[in-house]
Amino acid sequence: MKSEPLTVNQLFQNRRQYCVPFYQRAYVWTLRDQWSALLEDIIDKAESRLSKTKPTPHFLGAIVLEPQSKDSLLGVDTSHIIDGQQRLTTLQYVLASIRLALRATGLSGLEKIVLPCLRNINEETMRNVDVERFKLWPTFRDQKDFIKSLNVDSVEALREVYPENFTQHGTLRKYFSHPPSLEALWFFSDAFIQFINAEGHPVASNAEALINAVLTDLKMINITLEEGDDAQIIFETLNGRGAELHATDLIRNYIFMRAVSDDIDAAMLYENDWKPFEDPYWTENQRRGRIYKPDWNG
Repeated sequence: MKSEPLTVNQLFQNRRQYCVPFYQRAYVWTLRDQWSALLEDIIDKAESRLSKTKPTPHFLGAIVLEPQSKDSLLGVDTSHIIDGQQRLTTLQYVLASIRLALRATGLSGLEKIVLPCLRNINEETMRNVDVERFKLWPTFRDQKDFIKSLNVDSVEALREVYPENFTQHGTLRKYFSHPPSLEALWFFSDAFIQFINAEGHPVASNAEALINAVLTDLKMINITLEEGDDAQIIFETLNGRGAELHATDLIRNYIFMRAVSDDIDAAMLYENDWKPFEDPYWTENQRRGRIYKPDWNG
């Protein structure tokens, strides 16, 4: 394997799609556990730029990617995300939120800086434009809402796409189950709009500092697997970071990584044998009287 530090800009600028293998768990990061801390880091870096402090990188950890071979000149290059899907997905939500914030503050002209990190170019040479235009392609359970959220062009459009999730006053409903993509875009875009509109500097300066903080100051160690590297061993070694992986996550990844390496139809295996266990029933707390039984992932 080989490793190198990459900025968010370096990671997403190339015409490439990062694919979450279909058998990996869904997106699980939340405002309380991860987004708030990430937002603080971003704002801290943006404020440092406004104060003319010498920029220093903020590392978000490591990601592990497995490049996939291409059998045609058509289509974008792809890499499977062996470890790091939560980070990469969150960064796509952050970038999409910056775009919404720029539009909301009358700075849509700065979109051209961010958009290349959200969309792949040259759609005429793609085999499946609806899929390949995105820089990241999530697992089955996240795809529908990921696409809906990243396709909106304004904060107002979020309300139109998810009308049942908002109150009559236009705020997200409390005590309501929201798609993570919607909740993330609402949280980050609101914070970014406030930062851009803050007094003390021109709004354009605030926006540029914010964009630079994300694209340039946030870095990750990109570990790229090479032929002969064991993706499962590397995944298990690195799985302790971020949101805790449950035993079922490890078992699922082991089964399907091995199926792929043994040339077994992993997609069919998932559809016929594993998919029933992805039902929300298996992750809900079960109650008997006043006593809750822990879910199967506990």
